[in-house]
Amino acid sequence: MKISRRHMKRSIPFALFLILLLLPFTKCMAASATINLSTNSNTAEVGDEITVSLSISADAAIGDFEAYITYNADILEFISEASFIAGGDGLLKLTDKNTANQDTSRKYIMKFKAKAIGISEIAIKDKAEVYELDSGLSMSVSSNSVDIDVSPAKTASDNTYLKNLKISPGKLSPDFDKNKTEYTTEVSYDQDKLIVSAQPEDEKSNIAVAGNEKLIVGNNKISIKVTAESGGVKEYVITAVRKEEKQQTQEINETSETDLSGGNTGNGITEGTAKIGKVQIKKEGNDSYIQNGFRYRLLEPSDGVAIPDGYIKTSLIINDIPVTAYTLSSDLDNDFLLLYAENENKEAGFYQYDRKEETLQRYVKSREGNKVVMSGEFLKSEEYKAKLTTMGIVLAVLGSVCIILSVAFIRIYLKRKEDKE
Repeated sequence: MKISRRHMKRSIPFALFLILLLLPFTKCMAASATINLSTNSNTAEVGDEITVSLSISADAAIGDFEAYITYNADILEFISEASFIAGGDGLLKLTDKNTANQDTSRKYIMKFKAKAIGISEIAIKDKAEVYELDSGLSMSVSSNSVDIDVSPAKTASDNTYLKNLKISPGKLSPDFDKNKTEYTTEVSYDQDKLIVSAQPEDEKSNIAVAGNEKLIVGNNKISIKVTAESGGVKEYVITAVRKEEKQQTQEINETSETDLSGGNTGNGITEGTAKIGKVQIKKEGNDSYIQNGFRYRLLEPSDGVAIPDGYIKTSLIINDIPVTAYTLSSDLDNDFLLLYAENENKEAGFYQYDRKEETLQRYVKSREGNKVVMSGEFLKSEEYKAKLTTMGIVLAVLGSVCIILSVAFIRIYLKRKEDKE
């Protein structure tokens, strides 16, 4: 049978249409791969090492491979060191490229360490990419996941007690006792955060603090959970009562009327001034001023001001006047606190307040570390008086010496005059 040219010309478009129609089906015929995650044991104790294998099997030679693997970083710690894998903190990236091996299967080994009690899933994130070696086409991939159940070690401690519990600002009521789990405290309206320092009796126990930020007016529940190495949990609760703004203003006014009425009290404190020993705090409108012979305006450090190492922000309440202060995070009961203030020359800086001796000193940081330098403007009156006394004694001694020398010179002069006559 003879096919005419005319018939062939008509058949070419139809053939092209068939090819385009069948192209999607040719893609569906691409190679496929299966990723299988397995482990030497689905259970472990805290401290154990766990081996996880990732195996790939395909129906064509495997080229490049890339996958992201997720796990719970609170329960497992990745400890493998291999050139093909990187990452940590719950996400690993496995990459194997530019290989020339004509293999249809591969295997990768990862090692983890059980560090806390719980169940962690190890799985492929999103979709792994497996490519054919010859064509470079992406294979269709299926994968599974494995669960690791971590239990406490047999020698794990079940101690859930706190060794100490401190807050700043404020004070716990009643005093801390490891056997007591409920406490109360009061904070001013200006304080919307409570710094909590908790130390467990057992170093291997974990501490979790919640509810100590964004305090609302009224009662706030602050939870301190102690999780023992064995998994046991004990909860200590602090009920923090944040005062209302009106209540705080009223109390400040009552304090001013009761303690600071009549303008001058005779101690150099004017109305509206709260005394801190030899240092005074004075409230003027929205600003607070600290005085000790010289006058300084208390400020909030701007974003560009570096807070000294080891210090955290807190609030110092003095006669119900809140003052922003900075305390050592490692020792909330420390007598030394930092205040940020501006002097009369508009120079701002940190000053160290000693709440025990009630003095204020200029704070500087030297090469040797944090160092406090006494400012001449803040010399204590006792030291000033002592210096005056010392200077008086020195002047008296010098005066006596001068008198003695004068008498001696007069006697010598008179004797020589007598000898000449």
